Amino acid sequence: MKVLISAEEGLTVMSYEIMEYARLTLSQKSQAVDLFMEGFGHMMTFSKNEKLKKELMLEIFHPTLFRCYVENGKVLGLLGIATHEMRPIDFRQDTCVRLFGKIKGAIISKQMNAFFQKPVVSFRDELYIDVLVTGAEARRKGIASMLLNDAFQRKRYSVCYLHVFSNNQPAISLYEKHGFTVDRKEKMSLMRFVNAGYPVRMKKILV
Repeated sequence: MKVLISAEEGLTVMSYEIMEYARLTLSQKSQAVDLFMEGFGHMMTFSKNEKLKKELMLEIFHPTLFRCYVENGKVLGLLGIATHEMRPIDFRQDTCVRLFGKIKGAIISKQMNAFFQKPVVSFRDELYIDVLVTGAEARRKGIASMLLNDAFQRKRYSVCYLHVFSNNQPAISLYEKHGFTVDRKEKMSLMRFVNAGYPVRMKKILV
């Protein structure tokens, strides 16, 4: 897919594609993990070894549940979706043990999957936006919207959910623009971070 962007010097051709994680080159997968860590690195407190953490993430991203916005060969956006059967990040015990050792690896797998593999939807027609992040240099360019629209086009799903923190007004506004409404305010949730507020579940009817 190609987009033409006019500029004072003439016409610039920007080539972009939304691709499954499995189709990325190793370099692009590394870029995708960097984007994830930029947005969610505060949750990866199980180790201070950044190299090992990145190696782990490279291996445990689901090959098809992660969709990446790639422009001129560079990954600028990342979206992970979950279904009633699976979520896009699985801290597999064998991988964690191989990288961090038998005891620590088993602990990492158990503790991280208690959150990252906890079911988020119950029915086969429900879709969940698990991860959505864009690079700092790529924000306000419509990339998040393109990734969301790509997810909405998946067949057999009639409703889509996501969570956002109550103090993240730019994200809430983006989701409202795409038809999401507040489904539930989880003010008593343990998932609270300083200055972030409480989790809010939002819902969009797809059909």
